Amino acid sequence: MSANELREKPKLRYRIVAAIGAILWATLIFMLSAIPGDSYPSHPGFLNYIAHFCEYAIFTALLLVAIHGDKRKLWLSALIAIVIASLYGSSDELHQFFVPNRDSSPIDWLTDTIGAIAGGAITIFFISFRIVKRSREKDAKTGQS
Repeated sequence: MSANELREKPKLRYRIVAAIGAILWATLIFMLSAIPGDSYPSHPGFLNYIAHFCEYAIFTALLLVAIHGDKRKLWLSALIAIVIASLYGSSDELHQFFVPNRDSSPIDWLTDTIGAIAGGAITIFFISFRIVKRSREKDAKTGQS
């Protein structure tokens, strides 16, 4: 794909950047999960859940932007992104089972999935808001002509 085609299609550019971001984010999650448990400082349990929630909300947002195209409905793209994030969360918990001094927890996976759902919902809201805003701007322009 040429640079001109990317300039003409900003949506495609956002999707490519989001896909790269999702891959990097998944890599970061994997690397953090590979750190032995005794290397982490002690912290209250609720901070662990907040971290899981936030990392999977961000991951899902990146996936949703990368997956959503003009031909696919937004809710379907969100569902796909949430399922991918949830499956990645379960594989992450399985991965932690083999890391020294780490626990594999279904509660962590549930928190990952809830974060993914929240991330998908928030991203749907912002994308929908942007679509409505552009539609109104387009209507205003054609009404003035």
